[in-house]
Amino acid sequence: MTDLSDSRPSIVDLAEAIQNHTETISDYLSQNSLPELSSLSDGYPFFPGTGPPHLDRYPKPPQKVLDARTQAREACESLMQLITGPADQYFYYITQHLNSVALQYLYRFRIAESVPLNERCTFQDAATKAGVDAGQCTRVLRMAMTSGYFQEPTVGYVAHTAGSMLLLDPNLRDAAGYVVEESLPASGKTVEAILKWPQVEETNETAWNLAHGSDLPMFQFFESHPARMERFMGAMRMMSEGEGYDIKHLVNGFDWKALGEGLVVDVGGSFGHCSYSIADTAPKLSFVVQDLEKVIRTAKTERINDRHGERVKFEAHDFFEPQPIRNADVYLLRFICHDYSDKYAAKILANIVSAMGPKSKILIVDGVLPPPGTLTKAEERKLRILDMNMLISFNGGERDVEGWMSLFKRADSRLGLRHMWTPPDSALSLMELDLAQGESVVSPT
Repeated sequence: MTDLSDSRPSIVDLAEAIQNHTETISDYLSQNSLPELSSLSDGYPFFPGTGPPHLDRYPKPPQKVLDARTQAREACESLMQLITGPADQYFYYITQHLNSVALQYLYRFRIAESVPLNERCTFQDAATKAGVDAGQCTRVLRMAMTSGYFQEPTVGYVAHTAGSMLLLDPNLRDAAGYVVEESLPASGKTVEAILKWPQVEETNETAWNLAHGSDLPMFQFFESHPARMERFMGAMRMMSEGEGYDIKHLVNGFDWKALGEGLVVDVGGSFGHCSYSIADTAPKLSFVVQDLEKVIRTAKTERINDRHGERVKFEAHDFFEPQPIRNADVYLLRFICHDYSDKYAAKILANIVSAMGPKSKILIVDGVLPPPGTLTKAEERKLRILDMNMLISFNGGERDVEGWMSLFKRADSRLGLRHMWTPPDSALSLMELDLAQGESVVSPT
């Protein structure tokens, strides 16, 4: 097998690597009677075994196959770039926003719902059903087709592909809606926002604020726009469905039973998904789930008959105010800090520190950016996309180890990072902090 450790492999080396890796994948699929990979409308929506566990009916592939898939994708992208050449590649790079424009059209006018599921129809029929101009609809659909969304099996006719079928899924549709209706307009205001507010710390001085004409932070604005809040929540559900964000990594990645009859405060814990999952495996622990009054009111109603009701309590609390529960064993912050700049994330942590006892810990579950060049381009691109979205929407961001250490120091000089580890297949790392004196110890695994 060709060794691609050389930073400048030839196109022949790349082609050979692609053949070797795809043969590994093909053999695995055929030997296990798994569906063929297809972009047609009846194609399986995931690479078998890599989708959300509750949606993907196939087992997770062995690591050898997952590695072959990753390396094949990396080699394909490198080969595509070399064959395309820098000048043509540059053209595609600077015009990527037009794909988002096409997606916005498809989303706004619900074009996917205007095309029959298992048969073709004319562009005119699709446009008429959607209530839009046929000429414009045809142009947009043909643009989307260049990226694999919809197909033109016969001139003048449109049909679904596996990609366009995804727009029929409620959560995936919400994700597209959030991107094109919230994030896309904000993207065009990013530089203007940085020029106007160069400190990039405030939650209401963002590109999103400029694009949408609001002086309120996005989440606060959404409170009076429930349809947009629901769309955002659908997008978050889509994101959390993946293996990397599964709560099981939190449940299995920390020794909860060792806390005995201790108390866990789930800060910003929404409806208590984390606490209820942990409670299943740690029968002696008690929990208090904290969030804003409006969230807690709904959570109490929805959870009124749920298991562990005696051990999982709900409390209204704004984490920008001092923490009212003192001396808890663990204060849990899952996927919270990345929404905020260091100024506000430090305030959240400082409010917890004021309530900590000598044996209290803070457990942060969030992304940790690896050093540049340690991931494949595809893997790093996902992280950079998330980081950029945090910037334009909240002035938040993803942090590397040094960024997290700087944040902890800003929050309280006594905070020490005792352990940091990333469970296998998890997109989030666990960081355990306490107030013990001495240098922080970082032990990634």
